[in-house]
Amino acid sequence: MYNKKISKLLKDLSINIGDRIGFVLNNKTYQGILLPKSKNSLDSTLVIKLDSGYNIGVDINNITKIYKISEGIKMQKDTDSNLLVDSDKKDFRDKIAILGCGGTIACQVDYISGAVHPQFSTNDLLEIFPQVKKFGNIKAKSVFNILSENMTPLHWQKIALEVYNAFKDGANSAVILHGTDTLGYSAAALTYALEGLQLPVILSGAQRSSDRPSSDAKQNFLCSVAAAASDIAGVYVCMHASTNDDFNYLHLGTRVRKAHTSKRAAFRSIGYPPIAKIYANDFKIEFNNLVQIPKRGENKINLKNKFSENVHLAWVYPGISKKEIRHWYDYDGIVLAGTGLGHFPTSSSDFDKTNELLAELKELIQSGVLVVMAPQAGEGRIVLTTYSTGRLLEEIGVIGNGCDWLLETAYVKLCWALGQTKNKNKVKELLLQPIANDITSYSIVTQEQESEG
Repeated sequence: MYNKKISKLLKDLSINIGDRIGFVLNNKTYQGILLPKSKNSLDSTLVIKLDSGYNIGVDINNITKIYKISEGIKMQKDTDSNLLVDSDKKDFRDKIAILGCGGTIACQVDYISGAVHPQFSTNDLLEIFPQVKKFGNIKAKSVFNILSENMTPLHWQKIALEVYNAFKDGANSAVILHGTDTLGYSAAALTYALEGLQLPVILSGAQRSSDRPSSDAKQNFLCSVAAAASDIAGVYVCMHASTNDDFNYLHLGTRVRKAHTSKRAAFRSIGYPPIAKIYANDFKIEFNNLVQIPKRGENKINLKNKFSENVHLAWVYPGISKKEIRHWYDYDGIVLAGTGLGHFPTSSSDFDKTNELLAELKELIQSGVLVVMAPQAGEGRIVLTTYSTGRLLEEIGVIGNGCDWLLETAYVKLCWALGQTKNKNKVKELLLQPIANDITSYSIVTQEQESEG
């Protein structure tokens, strides 16, 4: 929020956030969109998005003239309820909840240090991208504002509760703005926590902050809201897909992975095709006819949002030792990122001690620790019956034979299953029960997605 002096000046000039303005600085005239003040900018600074796409901060004391060119799209703000309502159109079929959880989509570059920090609230983003109101009546709320590497199972519980409450309060769909690093984990978590979901929950983020000209934030945000206003049901991830900035993919929440560190088209569907393309020019949705897509229905969610925080994800690698396995006894569950078809070495580098690692793993399982196998390979199914190593693992009680789940999905599902019950047999039943195609009976061959070079 701008200080009293600037707020009064803007009011006197009938300038509001989102309006297109002109201003004279150092005898040069510039034009741009007035943005909300960021938290780390000086009190005397106006924040303006130039036509180049860059956001700049301008000291109001150095501006010799400022004037309004045209109005932006107006929204009424209810500060008590955080409700943003289109005052002219109230007949939309959908009431869309926008839940902000932070990440790059809510960040701004600090041009002094070059670092990226969470700065924008969810309502700030709605003011920056007012086109969102075309899709329905929007209720916006900031759940928290963190970078997604800081997410924990407790955050998953909180997000699921907020989605549940939003639907209970009358929302017909939800869009969750989230950091990209662990976006796939949270999508899987919501899939399990919102049992019986018959409404759309769309997660999205950005690889580049919204104040950068190459940002994917606007396209991802608007395409996500378009998906939320459609007739689908379930949890999905909507992210940038092509080098031409022309469409987004809609990925199933249990089958999606961030597959590149920095490309805008970083997300891939694994072992299951994207369910739709959403075109950025007109937000037309082209659904994939190779898969069956659930349709929205009544709100009958059974909230099961408890997750264990005592699950460990362990990478299998050459040279793994008994010493490492002995650190796992304090956990309730272990997900092994196995090599190949789901393999784990049976012995260490000491060739005289055959099967010593297998014996240690067996003792771990007999102590009550659940051990689940998932592939560290990018794609494929766990098959413990092909090689003798796999057969030995299945004999000692390793779970996962036949499962084509993603590594991160298997981890989230074990956290969730252990949050529902401590009965080991029931946990195993929950794990092996297919939910939202996290485990499929056959793999669907998909074409390589377009990606940015």
